[in-house]
Amino acid sequence: MKRVISILAMLVLMATLLPAAFAQQDQSAQPSSSAQQRPSAPAQGSSAQAPSQESNSFSGTVVKSGDKYVLQVGSMTYQLDDQDKAKQFEGKQVKVNGSLDKATSTIHITDIQPVPEK
Repeated sequence: MKRVISILAMLVLMATLLPAAFAQQDQSAQPSSSAQQRPSAPAQGSSAQAPSQESNSFSGTVVKSGDKYVLQVGSMTYQLDDQDKAKQFEGKQVKVNGSLDKATSTIHITDIQPVPEK
């Protein structure tokens, strides 16, 4: 009897917490879909979008993939939005500052600099 009550209590607890868990996932999914907006665009729910618009640094090698220049970081490859800036660093180690659009794996370049050779 105690076992049945314990199982029933767990099911009630899970049924109560499950909607809250999905609500949190839905909120966290919204910023990534809005990451395609340019930083100068007005923010809708700016507190939810702020993390997706932060500038990050990425270090890797600029390589040509097909007719596009991409940043190779270990086993990951990121598209680069400014092909003119990337072209001059083909085959070189670089540090790219910019924001990552996770949906398309594209880095929106704000600055790109060669990494000094040691």
